[in-house]
Amino acid sequence: MKISIGNLPQTLNEDQLKALFSAHGNVTSVHIKRDKITKVSLGFGTADLDDSSAEKAIQALNGKEIEGKKIVVVKQEDLANQTSGTGQQKNLPLNQKSAFGKTVGGGNTGVPRRGGNRGS
Repeated sequence: MKISIGNLPQTLNEDQLKALFSAHGNVTSVHIKRDKITKVSLGFGTADLDDSSAEKAIQALNGKEIEGKKIVVVKQEDLANQTSGTGQQKNLPLNQKSAFGKTVGGGNTGVPRRGGNRGS
């Protein structure tokens, strides 16, 4: 099962992340997303574990503090079910927080929109 991990410290590397998850079961692979140019961690990644280990790891590590940051650990399928291609959350009330703590929904309802041709 693929697990998504968010709010990772920039100093954490793949070996440390694998060691963290290995304490809870067999880890097939880990990946930390990095900036294409600078190679600096973007603060999120994935881990692959077998199904029973994944559930234990999620329960044990979600909210765990690492280097002063509380990490977020969720099933990747749960994260995929929350978002659509437009960045809006599905089936969530207005202004509810997503799995990674970002408030979504509601839009910018307090700003009036101008319609028509802006050049005239």
